[in-house]
Amino acid sequence: MTLILDAYNIVGALDRYRVAESFDQARELLINDTLKAAGWTGREIIVVFDAPRSSEPRRETLLAGGAVRTIYSGPGESADDIIERLLNTVRGEITLYTADFALQRAALARSAVRATPREFADLMDELPAVTHAPTRPRKLRVVDHLTPEALRQLEELRRKLD
Repeated sequence: MTLILDAYNIVGALDRYRVAESFDQARELLINDTLKAAGWTGREIIVVFDAPRSSEPRRETLLAGGAVRTIYSGPGESADDIIERLLNTVRGEITLYTADFALQRAALARSAVRATPREFADLMDELPAVTHAPTRPRKLRVVDHLTPEALRQLEELRRKLD
């Protein structure tokens, strides 16, 4: 499973990044969080940043042996453009973390799971080595015990109810 993050959407939505002293610090906090999440969950994470006014070309960096990929959009291109392309090219199951309604619809059209920035914060809060004292037990979730097929069926059911 691959997690795709609409980076600045998440930074703007969550207090854990808004309290940073600078925009650069908030970006670094998010990248550090994704490194921790990738290490804990074993999932590939792609973090997409908007830089459409930058004079630099699109930039892509692999971190932690490729477990985390950061992408900065290039001139005339938005993070949304990149995310929509990723939804069509990444193989396997995808979860997209964004509050952007248009991107959520694109994720649904691709049969990807849509998740909110708050759900990303919840994921971060469940990482005991990162956010809790070592003696505090990990919060168990039902989703951690379901097969990919069961998750797919539940997602289909949720979509029918929307």
